[in-house]
Amino acid sequence: MQKTTILLIRHMDRIRDVSLVVAGILLFAIFIHSGWPQRLVAFAGLTGAAIMIGYSIRFTPFLKAFGLSPVSPRILLFCIPAVLLGIGFGMLTRNTFDLSPIPKTVTSFAFIAPFIGASEELIFRGYIQGYLRPVGRILPVVYASTVHTSYKLLVILSLSIPLQFDFFFLVLWTFIGGLVFGALRELAHSSIPPVIAHATFDIVLYGAMAVAPLWVWS
Repeated sequence: MQKTTILLIRHMDRIRDVSLVVAGILLFAIFIHSGWPQRLVAFAGLTGAAIMIGYSIRFTPFLKAFGLSPVSPRILLFCIPAVLLGIGFGMLTRNTFDLSPIPKTVTSFAFIAPFIGASEELIFRGYIQGYLRPVGRILPVVYASTVHTSYKLLVILSLSIPLQFDFFFLVLWTFIGGLVFGALRELAHSSIPPVIAHATFDIVLYGAMAVAPLWVWS
């Protein structure tokens, strides 16, 4: 505990940077489904987050800043459980929505869905978890998962049309999934496995949909 406190104090600049990025992302989640001009707050938040990320990684190679290290045997090894986890989480979620275990057809959206999950992983596990890595191994994983869960929840709550949604399932499994994906990122020393896991999850869950569901911002 004392060691963690010392590391937090030593890296207050990183905590500040990430906090500003998170604030921008959550503003985006809260206002993205609002009408105009309130929606401008969402884009302002996202723009601010992007600027802060750019500032914080100005001395770091771009790919390294998002955990995209060169492919190695270690990374390839963790890609195997990543695919299996993505399929498992996807089937679990489909079962909760009373859907068939796997999509019966594949639509054009199946080629778009993976990019949604991949972009989230590059931000939450790639940048946020990676940027906070100097403060320890466990805290960044938990923090990134908490922020990701909050983002997902706020995006759904911001919808103008109320959804009959199992919010307990959403919060619980988004957080658990975030911890598992974060562990993959930590163990593989790369964000490639969690990117693959999340992309696989989105293909399994959304593969048969013609368009993005309401809660996916677009």
